[in-house]
Amino acid sequence: MLVVIVYDERFLKHYSEGYTHPESPSRLVKALDALKRYSILQKFKLVAVDRLDYELPYEVHDRGYVDYVRELSSRGFHYIDGDTYVNAHTFEVASLALTASVMAYQLREANGRPVFVLVRPPGHHAGIHGSALGAPTLGFCIFNNIAVLAKRLIKVGFKRVVILDIDAHHGNGTQEIFMEEPRVIHIDIHQRGIYPGTGSIYELGVGEAEGTKINIPLPGGSSDNTYREVFDELIEPLINCVKPDYILISAGYDTHHSDPLTNLRVTAMTYYYYFKKLYEIASRLCDGRLIAVLEGGYAEGISKGLPNSIAALADLEPYVNEAETFGISAKNIINEVKKVVSRYWNLS
Repeated sequence: MLVVIVYDERFLKHYSEGYTHPESPSRLVKALDALKRYSILQKFKLVAVDRLDYELPYEVHDRGYVDYVRELSSRGFHYIDGDTYVNAHTFEVASLALTASVMAYQLREANGRPVFVLVRPPGHHAGIHGSALGAPTLGFCIFNNIAVLAKRLIKVGFKRVVILDIDAHHGNGTQEIFMEEPRVIHIDIHQRGIYPGTGSIYELGVGEAEGTKINIPLPGGSSDNTYREVFDELIEPLINCVKPDYILISAGYDTHHSDPLTNLRVTAMTYYYYFKKLYEIASRLCDGRLIAVLEGGYAEGISKGLPNSIAALADLEPYVNEAETFGISAKNIINEVKKVVSRYWNLS
């Protein structure tokens, strides 16, 4: 089974000036270097973005915020908050990332293969009006890539879309955008106590969407065994209950033990495990309809985790083998989350 990878060199045009920012073009350069190192680009289909839709940001964000980003970008490089920057190309590049994400749906339907969207800037912290759910900043994000894709899937008639966010930081923007949308089931596993400070197990959605926003906050030090326990005992049963028409992955690689912005102990083997299991579930429940969109990852997580993610989707052995880590048990948080969500989903 081949995997379609969406990438465009224009994603490198969004960059900071003056000093090295964690969210820099080097992230994608390292990702591509890793794909070349393991001959992945020779084996799989790499597709450039063949269009650019400047209207897409308005599908998930307030018009005032989108116009604000457009105006600030036109002025050249500067910071729009304490940790997020724009330059003269940012509006174009962020809109291109949205376009690539929507294009992934068309590629998946045309080819019948899983798609990985290799984009930047990341998106899951970007909410309706910019920073989301009271967060102090946008967390390096501009527009929400996974959200515009999920919106498109709902628009064309898919009834239930699962977004699994595996980035170490809570996807507060995605949760905010779909807070009242019951057709989008947002499952978010993240490190508790770090930016953006949201993602409590009691943040469940509003109105008819109550119970469709499911958060799994893990303590710092969580390891491969922690993540596997959560998947086997909580995430997989949840997705089985939902019976989605589509599975989307907010693919963050900052859970890796090398990442300087987090305190988790995950190896490349966990990314392999998650992607392999998710594609098996997608094949069983929704004709293999699965798309992954890149989020964070600021060290070796991308260069080691991305090749393993692609290998898993292609039903190959992992390209990167790291000694698996063992540490904190997930039993307590699994039981806490089950107690809360059992009002909405039968996980027994």
